[in-house]
Amino acid sequence: MKKIILLTTGIILFSCSTEEITDDQNLIDEIETLAVDEEVNSEKNDSITSKDTDNDGINDDADVDVDGDGTIDNGTDSDGDGINDLADVDNDNDGIEDNGTDIDEDGINDDYDDDIDGDGISNEDDEYQNLSDTDLSSTVQQKITAYINENHTGETITEVEIENQIIEIELSGNTELSFTLSGDYLTTEVDDEDDNDDEDDNDDDDDSDDDDDSDDDENEYSSLSSSTLSEAVQQKIADYISANYPNDSVTEVEIENQKIEVELSSDVELIFDLNGNFLRLDD
Repeated sequence: MKKIILLTTGIILFSCSTEEITDDQNLIDEIETLAVDEEVNSEKNDSITSKDTDNDGINDDADVDVDGDGTIDNGTDSDGDGINDLADVDNDNDGIEDNGTDIDEDGINDDYDDDIDGDGISNEDDEYQNLSDTDLSSTVQQKITAYINENHTGETITEVEIENQIIEIELSGNTELSFTLSGDYLTTEVDDEDDNDDEDDNDDDDDSDDDDDSDDDENEYSSLSSSTLSEAVQQKIADYISANYPNDSVTEVEIENQKIEVELSSDVELIFDLNGNFLRLDD
């Protein structure tokens, strides 16, 4: 009897028509597609809102009330707009930017904005094929374009990425340029794909220190005026030094890790952001 039952069950299981099987498979495929889409959307939303605890549109670094409980728990807020003073591009709410730049005009200083162009995609995931695809101002775009035309004739832009408050541009000649958010040139990196990794290993070891020194020298300057910083940034730093260290002079300027390090004649080292805002004394 057991064999007959198994045989009968087998016949029932495989008695479905081809049409029914096709419909079932289509339904399964549709469910799987919806599940994948939901997962992708979820991941995208997570990347956008993961730094906004109370979902008020202000990321945690800039939010004066991170958890949205009505109590200030992150800095101060002079004008009561919900953005802490360090991240507020307009601290006194008079309609004039007095604290850094604000590309997407959301009130948050670009240094603290995790979506500086306001396109709904976090800075870490933001990539473009052309400058014109970005929300960078026409002035910044023209400034960068002019630099490329003058210094990299014949090369075209293949990718633009805005990350860590830096504009990174990849050119067709395997060249990578970086600029400040104001469009001021910072550094150049060239990826030589023709290098033979197996050749001259000993020479590479011998020259490694020289190469490191060369890389460092490219970002080191003896004065503000000899650096690649914009005149506005130079003036901002110079004004700070004059006001706080009137008897000192600048002995070295280094641009490294998205920071400007300025050494004074008294051996004091000051750290500024790329917009010329004072951050701290170097330990």
